[in-house]
Amino acid sequence: MAPNKRGGPPSNEALAILKNKQQQAAGKAAGEKTTTIEANSRAEPKDFASSVITKEEVEARGAGTDDCGDTYDPRRFWWSEYRVFFTGLMFLTRLPAPSGIDHHPAFLVRSMMWFPLLGVIIGGWGGVFYNAAAVLWPPAIAAVLSTFATVWLTGCFHEDGLADTFDGFGGGWGRAQILRIMKDSRVGTYALVGTCLSLCLKLAALATLGSTAAAAGGGGVSVAAALIAVHVASRWTCIPLTACCTYIQDEEDAKRGMYNWMAQSTRLLTPPRLLLGTLVAAAVPLVALGLQRACMVYGVVLVVTVASGFYGNAVIGGVMGDFLGATIQVAETLCYCVLCADWGRVNGLQAATPLLVLVGVAALPVLYCRRVVDMGSC
Repeated sequence: MAPNKRGGPPSNEALAILKNKQQQAAGKAAGEKTTTIEANSRAEPKDFASSVITKEEVEARGAGTDDCGDTYDPRRFWWSEYRVFFTGLMFLTRLPAPSGIDHHPAFLVRSMMWFPLLGVIIGGWGGVFYNAAAVLWPPAIAAVLSTFATVWLTGCFHEDGLADTFDGFGGGWGRAQILRIMKDSRVGTYALVGTCLSLCLKLAALATLGSTAAAAGGGGVSVAAALIAVHVASRWTCIPLTACCTYIQDEEDAKRGMYNWMAQSTRLLTPPRLLLGTLVAAAVPLVALGLQRACMVYGVVLVVTVASGFYGNAVIGGVMGDFLGATIQVAETLCYCVLCADWGRVNGLQAATPLLVLVGVAALPVLYCRRVVDMGSC
């Protein structure tokens, strides 16, 4: 066959060479693609959560550390109470604790007696931030910075419980589904919206308290005093709820060792501990706010505690950590709302009608919970 000329058909030899080059190029591209995929696969981040903390390690945390057993020695009362106090401090805050202190359930239950006193530390921390910020900024900004300080100190501990409770009770039907949703680490719509609204309400109430105190020239409720009193009183709710309600045990949870041990250790929250925690929760608001406003705080906390206990027993058969945290948040927010309310406007039945409507709306979930239980058992 004659050599190929411009415009003529290509020769068989030229076609073979062209085809060979195309195959080599395709093979090279495929090899580069495979190499890229393998490199990307190797570059994927490692799941450190599963490799650092195993399920067995989480379950073993309920047994305490090697150097701290579960024995409370009455002969070494001050050492034992020292460990009890710092167990509660480490549980509720980010503050450092001495070596040898852990989250042992037996000592954690005993430490609930100190929760109201620890509320003085948390509320005082927020009060210092509020007073410092109020020098430069209006009450709204000071309230935000103060709340930021308290949630940083607690690690958003109770807010996490509030979010899980909103998700579980909002999206679940029946005990099993509610508990399953509450264990889910993902944030749902109920958790997001409910927590945002709760924080907005708290910030608005604190800003109103600050504006009222500034307008009264120091004659109103001091925001710092309100923060201390409310943080103390709201944390008291854990004591009677844990002592009087069933603590839920969940055999499907990875941390069931700790939770089940806590459920079996509630008897360690003895009447003397309950009494001492109650005395602290009663004395601090009285000193910080005075008798009239302290009675308002007492009333809110008592109503929230009773309603929370009834609601928890009716829907999920008791209480658990997230539920207790949600109760603290609800009590805290409502206390701020009561303290900043303009009670002078409630001077008759007509003026009290909106208040009665609010009480009725708030009672609907408690009255509705029986239907939730019935639907969940179908």
